[in-house]
Amino acid sequence: MFRKSIVTRVLALGVAAFTFTSCEEMSGVLSQGDTVAALKEALNVGVNVAVERLSTEGYFEDAATRIGLPQEAVTAFTAVQALQKVSAVSSVLNEVGLGPDLQDNLITLFNEAATDAAPKAATVFTSAITNMSVQDGEGILFGGSGAATTYLKDNTYTGLQGAFHDPIVNSMNKVNIAGMTATTAWSKFATGNNKLAGYINQYKSAINLASATGLIPSSAMTAINNVGEVNTDISDYVTGKALDGLFLRVSQKEDDIRTNAAARTSDLLKRVFGRLDE
Repeated sequence: MFRKSIVTRVLALGVAAFTFTSCEEMSGVLSQGDTVAALKEALNVGVNVAVERLSTEGYFEDAATRIGLPQEAVTAFTAVQALQKVSAVSSVLNEVGLGPDLQDNLITLFNEAATDAAPKAATVFTSAITNMSVQDGEGILFGGSGAATTYLKDNTYTGLQGAFHDPIVNSMNKVNIAGMTATTAWSKFATGNNKLAGYINQYKSAINLASATGLIPSSAMTAINNVGEVNTDISDYVTGKALDGLFLRVSQKEDDIRTNAAARTSDLLKRVFGRLDE
């Protein structure tokens, strides 16, 4: 009887130990699952905030999201400005058509097209977040400022760029200033840029003389010498810059959730991101 009692107690302790260990293991699995779910929820919250802000406030108004000219355009407009001082060349620059109005219109149209396309980004981002595989939720949670957004960007950027490209192109062909869209404005720039490259080659002796006499500074000569033919399709550039603005806003909201308890609007966000307050 005594021996039976001992056996019963040993079995009971074994069952208790097994149950405790199993619960610990299950708790660990659930904790990882909760962490990943919270990270994805935070990213979705960030996307909604980003889309809302960029759709209403636009890209242009904030220097952090404003889409500027690609380097080849900066180079061409800098060259034109410098060449105005060279009498042999200035007389033909009007034929090039690369004046300040076109420069301003390009910037405005790039930003307006991105703003117009921003609402379409919600579905694109949500799909990417849902399908994103996260192996180390704890590492991302405790990874510091913008860690989840960085992980999202590193693992989904190419797919996002492909999915967001068509909405950007549609907006580039729709939004206009006095009938000029981003697409037609860039086409005008590309045509003028290629003419400019030809004139630079044609008047190289006069340009070099102006440089030697100090009429054209060395920085401007660098731009002049770097003018070359450009890609007539700028949609990939605008798509990439539009995505960069969205990622910036998502990252800002993620950091708000990380540091501000009031920004954690669900029980899951409170439980998981609350660990950062400890």
